[in-house]
Amino acid sequence: MHNASVSTEPLTNTEAASQKRSLKSNGYLLAGAAIMLLLAAFALLAPVLAPSDPNAINPVQSLKSFNFEGHLLGTDNLGRDLLSRLLYGGRITLISSVVAALISTSLGTALGLIAAYYKGWIDVIVMRLTDILMGFPFILLAILIVAALGPSTINALIAVAIANVPFTARLVKSEAARVREREFITAALALGANHQRIVLSHMLPNIISVTIPTLFMTTGWMIGQTSALSFLGLGTQPPTADWGSMLAESQNYMASLPQVAMLPGLMIVIAVVGLNLFGVGLRSSLMREE
Repeated sequence: MHNASVSTEPLTNTEAASQKRSLKSNGYLLAGAAIMLLLAAFALLAPVLAPSDPNAINPVQSLKSFNFEGHLLGTDNLGRDLLSRLLYGGRITLISSVVAALISTSLGTALGLIAAYYKGWIDVIVMRLTDILMGFPFILLAILIVAALGPSTINALIAVAIANVPFTARLVKSEAARVREREFITAALALGANHQRIVLSHMLPNIISVTIPTLFMTTGWMIGQTSALSFLGLGTQPPTADWGSMLAESQNYMASLPQVAMLPGLMIVIAVVGLNLFGVGLRSSLMREE
């Protein structure tokens, strides 16, 4: 019986570099996934984990520090439990950002695919429309949309989703245009495949390495933008909490109790970093598989 031989040949420089990139991207992926799962668990279990009603006011206990009479993270200026508001606020912030990212990525992907596939005057019209939208500063365009629709969580997520569409459309169009020129697309056209089948069955699967990571990184971007609109009073309205509105409410009390602003700000940073790490790691893994 012969033992299986094990190769003892040293790795080439290319193989070693490839393994190093693989480990690095997997590290990003795992770190991002861990942060995302933790935040999702906190948001989903908010009714169980929150020690009290997030909107319950108790002026006698306003601006109390850590672990004051059952308030693990203290209280805000109205005596509301900070932990409860962070948990419930995370629900609103994360859900609205995910929905906004889904809308933005879906619309941007559709426009990018249409422009890349049909080319000609359709490409020109789609790209000129995206140029017009990109001519406005992102946050200014979002503010204009909310001003027209009225301040609310739903209108804020619609605003940031629309404002981000041109960026996704341009990214997808660039990748889809490369796929459009490949031989299997030419072969499908020669065989008489209809346009819808070519776009959905041949082009879309070949840009997944761009669209899926973009969705996660866009979600991180949306967290910052929806929080910014809430900070300006154009997003989630009181007394409902989200991380942006918590920052706005606490800005006048940072000198007396810094944690009222630091905690929601820290949660925004952690969420954005986690989603970006996951997106970068996922993009590296998908591109390596192609």
